[in-house]
Amino acid sequence: MTDAPSPPPPTQTSDPAPWASPLTTTVDDTALVFEGGGMRNAYTAAVVSALLAERIHLPHVSGISAGASHLCNYLSRDAERSHATFVDLVDDPQFGGLDHFRHGRGLFNAEYIYERICYPDGALPFRLDVFNANPAQARVAAFNATEGRTRWFTQEDMSTMPMLGAIVRASSTLPILMPPVVIDGDVYVDGALGENGGIALDAPMRDGYRKFLVILTRPRDYVKHAMRPAVGAAIKTAYRHLPSVYEGVVRRPARYNAVRRRLLQLEEQGRAYLFFPEALRIQNTEMHRDRLEAAYRAGMVQAVREMPAIKRFLGIS
Repeated sequence: MTDAPSPPPPTQTSDPAPWASPLTTTVDDTALVFEGGGMRNAYTAAVVSALLAERIHLPHVSGISAGASHLCNYLSRDAERSHATFVDLVDDPQFGGLDHFRHGRGLFNAEYIYERICYPDGALPFRLDVFNANPAQARVAAFNATEGRTRWFTQEDMSTMPMLGAIVRASSTLPILMPPVVIDGDVYVDGALGENGGIALDAPMRDGYRKFLVILTRPRDYVKHAMRPAVGAAIKTAYRHLPSVYEGVVRRPARYNAVRRRLLQLEEQGRAYLFFPEALRIQNTEMHRDRLEAAYRAGMVQAVREMPAIKRFLGIS
């Protein structure tokens, strides 16, 4: 017996003109958390599209690294862009690759994919007006390597395109693979180097939320292991003037695993719905469009299958 064919990527099935009327939330007591993971987020981009298709609009959204891109597409209510960001964009010769890396732009051409494409004349224009009008609280973390601490940015911090692009790029900047970002005179890298290890659960907890819908990019049984010595040596050399980067990378596995354990406890208590990918077969640096498309479609199959359970958890009939 063969598997049923995967459904095609959804078209923009959220509000057809969300800027034409006041935006509202449809759930009041649950925070949405997006984990990062580079191009693995092609799988969970389908969850963003599915939530928008169901008009599930939560009041608090937090994200780190590639999860920050999900946050932006979700709050701007752009399902088509969610797919394009992690699938279609790799066909753009400016997206990334070894040539860009050799020229100092990064394995992923960060300035292009997080900033230039977002403008009205860019490859993937961003609905900044919808993002700003959305009543949900937004929280994006980036790691301030100059001060050695996490900085949380709010929707107000990201209200202009230059700041939005810089902040999401900073949150997503993989050490060595992408050049760091300077904001207000400080150097920033990937938000996953901070205290939560890359899962932005602490932001909604601090803001008073007790229920969480968490979209993860690792399977349920995943445990993060210590980095390889060669990687550590490369990071220590590359960031010798910013030792907090090396320290953050070293401490990340313990921090990440601790947050995962906390999530499983919350799930047992009925306070969290955890979406774990079941058929994710790509790495965080994947650049082959066919594999990314397959990951998106697999994510959509799982998202559609789990949507009734997600709705029950959210109290949506």
